[in-house]
Amino acid sequence: MKKILRVGTRTSPLALAQVREIAQALKAVAPAMELEIVSMDTMGDKDKKTPISGMEGTDFFTREIDEALLDKRIDFAIHSAKDLPDVIPAGIVIAATTRSVDPYDVLVSKDHLKLCDLPKGARVGTSSERRKDQLKAYRSDLKLVDIRGTMGERLEKLVSEDLDAIVIAGAGLIRLGLGGRITERISLDVLKPHPLQGSLAVAVRAGDKELRQLFSKLDGKKTSICIDARAGRNFLRGQAGTQGLSPKGATGKRVLVTGTSVKRFKNMGKIIHVPMIEIKPIRNFKALEAVIRRIDSYDGILFTSRYAVLHFLERLKKKKMNVKALRSKMIVAIGKTTAQELARFGLKAKCMPKEETAESMAKLLGKFPVKGKRFLIPRSDLARNLLVDVLRKRGAHVDPVTVYRNICPEIKKQDLGRIDEVVFTSPSTVKNFLKVHHDIPARIKVWAIGPVTQAYLETFKIRSEILKNVP
Repeated sequence: MKKILRVGTRTSPLALAQVREIAQALKAVAPAMELEIVSMDTMGDKDKKTPISGMEGTDFFTREIDEALLDKRIDFAIHSAKDLPDVIPAGIVIAATTRSVDPYDVLVSKDHLKLCDLPKGARVGTSSERRKDQLKAYRSDLKLVDIRGTMGERLEKLVSEDLDAIVIAGAGLIRLGLGGRITERISLDVLKPHPLQGSLAVAVRAGDKELRQLFSKLDGKKTSICIDARAGRNFLRGQAGTQGLSPKGATGKRVLVTGTSVKRFKNMGKIIHVPMIEIKPIRNFKALEAVIRRIDSYDGILFTSRYAVLHFLERLKKKKMNVKALRSKMIVAIGKTTAQELARFGLKAKCMPKEETAESMAKLLGKFPVKGKRFLIPRSDLARNLLVDVLRKRGAHVDPVTVYRNICPEIKKQDLGRIDEVVFTSPSTVKNFLKVHHDIPARIKVWAIGPVTQAYLETFKIRSEILKNVP
């Protein structure tokens, strides 16, 4: 094993303090080991205007570092555990998750007033949608202001943006030696923090057995919730199929979510996350690389999921192609989540359908002259051909290409007696759920994301309602 390891991190003072914390822990298990710090700005560091609320669950703060890890420019990476994306990049695993130094959200107020004592209509800065929702529930009179930046920059905004207080993670202040600035550690009855707040995650390449073994010695075995990136997805080690990474909602209902991410459903109740699908890279890139070579020949690219964006554009980057050169093409996103994924690559969807379905996208494209045009559709191996068939009938040349696989993971049968509601995000989640459970008790309320999922449920005579007002 190397005696000097290159560690990738962000450039902020807090990120560097986190490296020192891991370095100190590493000395206890490998005294001769030295670290070389490779710091870099991520998209989240460069873009301080985009609200973090729209980027939760994405790799907004980790992508560039993870790319350096995969390219072997660094040996391992240190992330704030709560910044990890919902889908860990293929080829990377989380070797350790440390115990939290402090899981609480804290208040830093200008006049040293506690949250309950702030004047009516007080201006409170925060960066998290989770915090905003809970603060509003506690005190609806507060005027909540988005703030971005390093810990130091956020503290400065108390004055520069005329704020009465800010709410931030206590762990950050403690790591920077600024614990004295804390006015109040906010009660868990008022603010339930992110389950991974205050913990650090050590990421290594999946094939690096030596480092996986080394950093496993730093793993906080007693941490209540930790991350395991085996098979390229997140789940709760030792608690697979139990409460997921969303705070308990106001209703107290127990909601089983079957998709890959729980973020969208966090306000529905107590979230129980049991993914019924797993997103995996394709095994053979021959067809994909063929369309990449002729990418200039296409007039438009149609993205029907955020995973299509992620896997297609990551492959373009791997082939050293300029992703932003695609801005000249007609780019269509099926919905907001897909459009947000495009935005993280510096691309903007020209248009989006009213409904997040292939049918609605086909209807939208009917407003444009497509005859003789060339379209590329990056998609999953289970995608329907509806969009392809409709466009071809209208005289367009269409190349569908598989960029990721949608597979059925190993699913542990759940005790449905403790479930009040279930959310199905796609026909695949329904199909895989029924492979294990065979039926759904009539007392359980069934939600479907979109009419296609609802129609698939109806083929099994399962009644459902379409869940609206989710991102």
